Amino acid sequence: MSTTAPAASSGTGGPGGPGATVGAAGGGRSRRVGRLLLTRAVQLPVVLLVISVLTFWLVQVVPGDPGRNALGPYATAEQVAQWNTRNGLDGPVAQRYLHWLGGFLTGDWGTSLRFSGPVRDLVMTRLGNSLALGLYAFALLVPLALVLGVVQARRRGQRVDRGLTIGLLTVSAVPEFVTGVLLLLVLAVKWPLFPVQSSPDAGSGPLEQVRLMTLPAVVLAVAHLAVLARMVRAGTIEAMAAPFHLTAVLKGLPPGRVVRSHVLRNALVPTLSVVGTYLGTLLGGAAVVETLFSYPGLGALLVAAADRKDVLLLTSGVVVTGLVSLLALLLTDLVFLLVDPRIRFGGRT
Repeated sequence: MSTTAPAASSGTGGPGGPGATVGAAGGGRSRRVGRLLLTRAVQLPVVLLVISVLTFWLVQVVPGDPGRNALGPYATAEQVAQWNTRNGLDGPVAQRYLHWLGGFLTGDWGTSLRFSGPVRDLVMTRLGNSLALGLYAFALLVPLALVLGVVQARRRGQRVDRGLTIGLLTVSAVPEFVTGVLLLLVLAVKWPLFPVQSSPDAGSGPLEQVRLMTLPAVVLAVAHLAVLARMVRAGTIEAMAAPFHLTAVLKGLPPGRVVRSHVLRNALVPTLSVVGTYLGTLLGGAAVVETLFSYPGLGALLVAAADRKDVLLLTSGVVVTGLVSLLALLLTDLVFLLVDPRIRFGGRT
């Protein structure tokens, strides 16, 4: 996407002057933000409703019986049927879904079959842990990707660019669990700088919490680093080829100021869509990494719920995860409007 350097200035002219232009631009941006929020307010419930229907239905059709899973292989068919009846797992699927939906909307998310506890407490507690881990990984990922992408763009075609490209592609080709195991062997076993398991104790302080989350956060950040750095590199190269960059250089501005004020803002426009997608993924829980490091996050909780066909826990957790991802995308769209006021949503450009 080709963009131009931001040129708005805060003038104080009369009607039709710079001040009026800035005011009109601000009003247009407010209207676009309002229209975007109104559109998402209509779309979000519909999307979440579809997600909940599909999840609830899929849990019913996949092989396995929750009663058999709970009572074991030696329970009789009558005992399994009685267990399912006591836990509200008999009857038409549509009737049970509507019963769950009514409880979910009123705050009664039911009781987990797997953990025998309130679903709402389980999901919200694990969601908080996943949000902390996701934000930590995001804080590591974005600055590092920006630095690497800008360095590659400024050294385009040179050894540094080629070396970083090969290194990032190599890292991105390694599965998360392999990267995690390697980090555990090196940084937790050979040199015990970090714990093998990331389960926090009741008395853990903030610094200890950060230390516990470091290895899983690094694994999550590394997994998304290559693509994001490549996006920053491509955007930076495009911005550096634009006339406004040449003008800034000819004016004798310091290279650092040129990058910060004229290149990065324009280079970030195509990168933001990827950042928003990754943010939703990181905040919604990363099942593989959380399971590998025994981190009590939402992803690991959903894996356990799927293993036991815990339909109430799984459906509620998936809906909450979907809501977090959609809100992350909404935040990305709002940042789009702030970074590039020319962007329109809803099919108009």
